[in-house]
Amino acid sequence: MTTALSYAIHTSPAPLRVATDTSDGHAALRITVTNPGPDPVTCDTITVAVPTGRGTDALTAAPETITARTEGHGGWEAEHRGGGVFRVRPALPGTGLKPGEQFVLTLDDIVVNEAVGTVTLGISEVSGDGNGLSHERASGSWKLAKSPAEAMLEDFVPDRPVVPNGETVTLTWKGIDGPDYVLFYGDQPPQTVNDRMVDGHGTWPSPALHDTTAFMLLASTEKDGVPVTYGLTTAVTVRVPDLEVGSLDANGVVRLFGRTQEIAGGTQSGTWTYTADTDGVITGYIKTNQSGAPATLNVFVTPPEPDKRQKFATQSWDVRGGTENQEASLLVPVPRGSTVSVVQKTDGGAFTAALTWFPFGSGSLQVIEP
Repeated sequence: MTTALSYAIHTSPAPLRVATDTSDGHAALRITVTNPGPDPVTCDTITVAVPTGRGTDALTAAPETITARTEGHGGWEAEHRGGGVFRVRPALPGTGLKPGEQFVLTLDDIVVNEAVGTVTLGISEVSGDGNGLSHERASGSWKLAKSPAEAMLEDFVPDRPVVPNGETVTLTWKGIDGPDYVLFYGDQPPQTVNDRMVDGHGTWPSPALHDTTAFMLLASTEKDGVPVTYGLTTAVTVRVPDLEVGSLDANGVVRLFGRTQEIAGGTQSGTWTYTADTDGVITGYIKTNQSGAPATLNVFVTPPEPDKRQKFATQSWDVRGGTENQEASLLVPVPRGSTVSVVQKTDGGAFTAALTWFPFGSGSLQVIEP
């Protein structure tokens, strides 16, 4: 059965660490109780059962040391009923939680036992409905891992937390011999990084990052036949990241084009070469007032993919402006990373040419010197 309230459990430390001859394994549980529904919920009793004993499935052999308190909502009180059973009740009968309201139950001074394993924490509630009837609902269980006292994994950090688009980082961490280490990031498949560990220190160079990326490193092993997993996360922020969306709603002004740039053109024959920082288009024209001496404007675009060179050409003898003022224009799409060559020339007469780069977003045509 489900509960009327929702419960989120956080441990300190995370995961829980067992006691040793030199460490008492002190820990705390924070249980956030929330009303997730659209209606107010009244609750007579919330019962939290902590497994006790010395086994792998028990949390503590000394439940009498545990203290309980509530915070965040003044209408609830907690008490230890003995044997690891805790009850939380409203201070005044009928006190409820409105939609979205919550409080935190903290179980402190827990002495974790010495057995690595998995603990099942039970929570049940007796709640009332709008008609004044009470219902007992079993909330199921929450599993909490107990890990070895020695840290399997720590200090998982990038060498730089913020990088420009297209740059890399190096992740480092500390660990112990024995566990399997698996790295997760972005939408890439998991990578086993055991071979990146040397003398308890791990390093991993990332590929080029184009958007803000989260990394998770898991260390997995077994203790007395019980699986134990420990994980750490970190993230790297990418300045001016790439954007990939399925749909996008804008509530303000949206600019498609960035700052325009005048390239080539003028009254002299010549060749100019550029590289494109982003996608965009080139508009241009060439004209002459001598129909017998046409001027030619050629734009060659070579995208990053091989064997894809494209030629866009126009000549001023196209009949577009009348016989006294011959003019021709062109429009050239340019993919990001392309090499662009502009060639303008005439068969002898005077001409005038002009070309303008319209980038999509920010990015210029960088001049490639001959």
